[in-house]
Amino acid sequence: MIYVFASARVKSGCLDQALDCYRDLVPAVRQYEPGCLQYEPTIDVDMGLPNQEKDARAIVVVERWESLEDFRAHLGMPHSASFRVRMEPLLAEKITVRILRRAL
Repeated sequence: MIYVFASARVKSGCLDQALDCYRDLVPAVRQYEPGCLQYEPTIDVDMGLPNQEKDARAIVVVERWESLEDFRAHLGMPHSASFRVRMEPLLAEKITVRILRRAL
């Protein structure tokens, strides 16, 4: 199993449009990708902690996949490609991805 954290930072005023893109993507990922164990777009919750990182324009997708191959297949899916095209004009920065495995 792998964990993926995909971070998208959107342009000012574009958060709602970007979340709409995810609203369209998430059902397709869950329906057509059996190797996906979790796919959850998230936004920051401000707890007021002094060491808390927060960004009101960031969406972080918390993902779990059965394997690297399943994640690679996800990247090539038509619904993923369509999502990237729709998101491109909304992004302030390139989407970044962290791919992790269990350490212990």
